[in-house]
Amino acid sequence: MPSSDSRRIRPRARANERSRTGEKKQAQKKLLTFDSYVRMIHHASMKAPKPQDTGTVDRLLDTAEKLFAEHGYDGVGMRQLAGEAKVNLGAATYHFGSKAALFTETFMRRFRPTNAERLRLLNQAEAAAGGKPLPVETIVECMIRPPFESGIAHPVFHLFLARNLFKPPPFLFAALHKDLAPNVERFIDAFRRALPGLPDDLLGLRSMWGMGVLLQFSARAREIPGMDNPKLHEPFLREMVRFISAGMQSKPALDPKKRPPLPMPPKSPRK
Repeated sequence: MPSSDSRRIRPRARANERSRTGEKKQAQKKLLTFDSYVRMIHHASMKAPKPQDTGTVDRLLDTAEKLFAEHGYDGVGMRQLAGEAKVNLGAATYHFGSKAALFTETFMRRFRPTNAERLRLLNQAEAAAGGKPLPVETIVECMIRPPFESGIAHPVFHLFLARNLFKPPPFLFAALHKDLAPNVERFIDAFRRALPGLPDDLLGLRSMWGMGVLLQFSARAREIPGMDNPKLHEPFLREMVRFISAGMQSKPALDPKKRPPLPMPPKSPRK
């Protein structure tokens, strides 16, 4: 039969054992917490984007804009691009992955903010009009002033824009359509309200022809004498706005009721 002393020791031993077990679990918990933290940091670092060397990226984009504007997509190789930008080919691949991705980013870096500015000007003009239809010249100016000014600020982009809006590479079309289509619909709607008697097929075609005037100017801007004179920029723009507006507002050449609907360009490039 256990002595009274042994009976007093056992509860203390069990208490000490429970204390040691608790301390061990607490230590394991701390280790697990630290391990989870390390794994979390590692996982986040794996998901973090590659650091961008902005100097290298900007040189690649500027060089790509120049070469693609002059020679088109098929006329330029990645090795030539890297050489002209004074970076190694590995750096070009690291930052953009492929020539198609570099081409798309080169085009969209100026096209995207230009397109957004067109919409901002239209929204601003409509807010100022208080719900009334805008004058046609106001709509046209909102439509062409941003690309005109972007081309003046970045002359090479004029040629790049003209070449690629006339016939964009198929891979660029998706990005271009995503940014441009909602913008075009907003301008067509503004023209529809300003010119309620003009049928929709003519609204669409005349808007396209109006942008064609800008693209033709863009393609030849560097050859026009005096275009380096800032005093000529606004007169050029004003005359272009007046010319396009006159065409938008002119009476249809044929009675729309007595002719078939006029076709619009396809929404995707033909293969």
